[in-house]
Amino acid sequence: LREKEKLQPMGEKLSKRMIQICNAELTAIAIIPLTATFMARGVGYSEDIPWQAEAALAALIFGGLSFKYVKEALTFEENPTLLESSE
Repeated sequence: LREKEKLQPMGEKLSKRMIQICNAELTAIAIIPLTATFMARGVGYSEDIPWQAEAALAALIFGGLSFKYVKEALTFEENPTLLESSE
């Protein structure tokens, strides 16, 4: 950082979004090993459901959530009128 440059405070909307991202990452860190343990023990496994249907469901969920979060990231806008009026 430059020593003489004044930093802008983080907006309320951006700080809430960053908290959501951190919470999602922490949840994933906790859920992934738990899910892997259940998968290794065969919990919820059924031979009646073809693997292609399970893979399609997983791909649909992953694709939908990816689209949602990428769209939010690309269209995020901090309310510029609030920042200008607070100065």
